[in-house]
Amino acid sequence: MKVTIAEAKDDEIPLVHGLMREAFEEYRGRLNPPSGALREEIADIRRTIGGRGGAILAWLDDRPVGSAQYYREENYLYIGRVSVVPAARGFGVGREMLDELEDRARRDGMTDTLVEVRLSLPGKVSFYEKRDYSAIRTVDYPERTDSWYVMSKRL
Repeated sequence: MKVTIAEAKDDEIPLVHGLMREAFEEYRGRLNPPSGALREEIADIRRTIGGRGGAILAWLDDRPVGSAQYYREENYLYIGRVSVVPAARGFGVGREMLDELEDRARRDGMTDTLVEVRLSLPGKVSFYEKRDYSAIRTVDYPERTDSWYVMSKRL
């Protein structure tokens, strides 16, 4: 199976949203506080990436199976909502999306990429650690029911 990554066009933002929601659905009722991805709407994505970023889509053969959002800061590229639908996991889709975004950051002269990962999802933390991301800060939710890492990779 072949993974293809492409920039999402404006009329594909609803597809980015749908893939994200499908990928994060498994966390409904399992995380406290609940994942913000399950509350985000298409307009929220457009606001987040508008003017300073974008979104990518991942295709496995001819099926859309993943998405990620990004935006540029002064010297780093923030990568968020890396999402792969359950049926497409294990085919390297997440890795391909991350590689693509890191390559874009390098081409844009960025020195780092940044992601945020909940500590209650150790498999996700491990995914980024295997790709040379390191925790640079731990942040607690106000309710102190969970925390997340801000993780960075030097490019």
